[in-house]
Amino acid sequence: MDELVDAMTSLPLHPACLRVKGAAISPYEDPLHYPFALLTARIAAVGAHTVVTGLGGDEMVALTQEEYPHRAAGSMEDAESLPWTGHQVRWLSEFGDDGIAPPAAVNSMTLLSLESAAPVLLRAGLWPLHPFADADMVAFGEALPMDWRELKQLQRRRLASLGMSNDVTLPTERESFAEVVEHALIGHGTGLMRGMLRSGSALFEAGLVDPDGLRAGLEELNHVGYDEMRHSQLIEVIHLHLATAAYL
Repeated sequence: MDELVDAMTSLPLHPACLRVKGAAISPYEDPLHYPFALLTARIAAVGAHTVVTGLGGDEMVALTQEEYPHRAAGSMEDAESLPWTGHQVRWLSEFGDDGIAPPAAVNSMTLLSLESAAPVLLRAGLWPLHPFADADMVAFGEALPMDWRELKQLQRRRLASLGMSNDVTLPTERESFAEVVEHALIGHGTGLMRGMLRSGSALFEAGLVDPDGLRAGLEELNHVGYDEMRHSQLIEVIHLHLATAAYL
């Protein structure tokens, strides 16, 4: 039995979302909170008690910097280039790697994904299982030759061997929620940001977000157009603002 939620209809930042309604939802919880919570509720309603996810599958077969030189997404350099980044963030950025935990057996991005998904699932009474985050699976992925890892060839070939069509193994549509985030920001996010600028935010007071820079970013979004690499970061500002408002 399939359970489907159209995230383009049930957009993140929807007024009915618990996060937007003022519930004490951590900013680290799933960024697509509203559609994910709806889907989770539907799964629980049919009597499920466990959810097996694919989290960690991308990282398991990721190419190394030597194989594919690339800049890590979400770096502090990227954050500092955004106009709404507050002065405290810039000052604290040089201490970002001080006292951090040693590397884990599982990729840090996988751990962040597990952290963001778990609260929604557990709150609904569902126990999450993540096979690709198993230490043996991680080691297996690291041992694979590059040709098996590039473009997730191992998973694609496995699905093809099970009879899946090219629509599954080689989809033409981009595997991304980028459009969902874009429409959420333009559809609901602009009003939330205007509310921040009108009523104030603890983030302004703490120097974490610059209100003039946020106003400039909002103007860019409305009059220049959406830039995914730049404006998608605004959803994190909104999540942090909503969390501080709920907890404080």
